[in-house]
This record gives sequence, structure tokens and C-alpha cells, in this order.
Amino acid sequence: MVTTWTQQLLDEADAHMTADRHRSALARLLVVLDVYPDLPEARQRASSLIYIGARTTSDAAPGEQLGPRQLLDTRLNAVFCACEAPECGVSWVSAHHLLDGHGDAMITNPMGGYCEACGVTLCKRHARPAGYSLGCPRCARQLDPAPAPNGRRRSAQTERLNKRLVHVIVLVEGRKPPSAEFMTGLCDSVTPDVFDDSPRITGNCARKFKGDEGRTEAVFHAGALEPAYLMDDYDLRIYPGRQAGRRGQRWVIAKVFENRPKHIDPENPPST
Repeated sequence: MVTTWTQQLLDEADAHMTADRHRSALARLLVVLDVYPDLPEARQRASSLIYIGARTTSDAAPGEQLGPRQLLDTRLNAVFCACEAPECGVSWVSAHHLLDGHGDAMITNPMGGYCEACGVTLCKRHARPAGYSLGCPRCARQLDPAPAPNGRRRSAQTERLNKRLVHVIVLVEGRKPPSAEFMTGLCDSVTPDVFDDSPRITGNCARKFKGDEGRTEAVFHAGALEPAYLMDDYDLRIYPGRQAGRRGQRWVIAKVFENRPKHIDPENPPST
């Protein structure tokens, strides 16, 4: 059952979508998904919005175009299709929800499709050409060009939680702490929720990461900065990574969240 609080946010999202305010619409939907991540009404709207609003030819209002910061949000993983070919990381939003109730619509040049016979979702690169559509490389049957989402498996961004972000600790491998330019670029591409919650941000270095990709060092630094971060009042999440290139510098991000909900449906508060 959709509560009045939820319906109001959905209605606001609809109004923004009608006015081509794509970012504003998505912001309302993400609040709903924070509280109800499996709500079909929110997922369907998000899918349709991304399918239309992510295109470079979309008629988005000024400043409302959807970009990587919005599209790579992990709260949207469930509305994406993901190629199931080995080692493939391609994902896309199909026209599945947009065409709900319009099964006879024709889609040309799809990003991928689903083979009902083989039960596999494939991107364009791993499917075989079949006229204006795509075929299955296993059984040669035509792929469904508007498959239901099977969930994006990878995202360049760290996990988003329905909790307020209070501190981000960036630890790099080496003898020098990260520069302000490095920190800004990393936050923008990997953890853009820093621009929503305005947390404290700290940069430091460790001469050599251990075998766990710097996770131990990150936990140690978090506890040294504030021992309470290791207690139940906070939720500490660790994300290792590295810069692009064979010799890219390794880094690890520690995100410290308040261990309580950021958004709450007043009509359906969480039980304590």
C-alpha cells in the first residue's frame, strides 16, 4: 500500500517529469527508494525517467540533464539491465517500463535484449545482429529488446544508504597525503553523496597497504580520528579502489554514517 507521504513524493516526481525537470524528479524518487527500495511505483518511474532523460537529445530544462553523478547512484541498480556475458560490465535501462501496456511497439537499435529460451540478458556487443534487432548467439532466436531489469552488478560509485553521511576518510597508498584536487575528483566520481550531506572530509596516507587492500588501515584511521565511529551509533563502510592505469595509485575510502534513518515515512516509521 502506498502511503500519503509516498504518493505526494511520487506526484511531485510526475510533475517534474512533465516539466522536463529530470534531476528534480529523480531526487524525489530517490527519497522514496531510500525508504522503500522495492516499491514498484518508484522503480517504474525511475526506469522511464532514465530511459528518456539520460539521452543527450532529451529536452531537459536547464541544469536538469541527468549525468553520471545521478545515473551511477547505487539506489538505481535495480532498474538497470546488465549483460550476463562473462567479464562484461555493460548495463543499460531498457524501455520495459515505458512500454508497459504497449507490447506491439517496435524498438530499433536496442542496447541489448533477453533470450527467453536461454534465460540470459546480453548487451549489443555480445548478441548477434538480427536486422533492426538482436539475436541470441546460442540459439539464434530474436532477443526481447525491452527486457525487464535484472539489476546492475557494478557501479563506479560507493554504496548509498538511507543514513546521514558524517565523515569521509580517504587514505592513499604512498608517502604523501592526497591533494585537494585528487580528493575533489575522487569524491565527485566515486562518492558524490558528500555534496548532499556536507560531511567532514579527511585525507591521509599509508606507506604500504596490507593484503586486504587497505581496509585494515582505513578502520584504524577511522578509530583513531574518533573512537565512537567503531561503536553502534555509527555505521562504518570501507571501499577500496585504485586510479586507472596499470600503475594507478591505490586508495581506500571509509564512509561513516549515523546509524539511524535519514528519511522516514511518518505514516510508517521503522520499529525500534
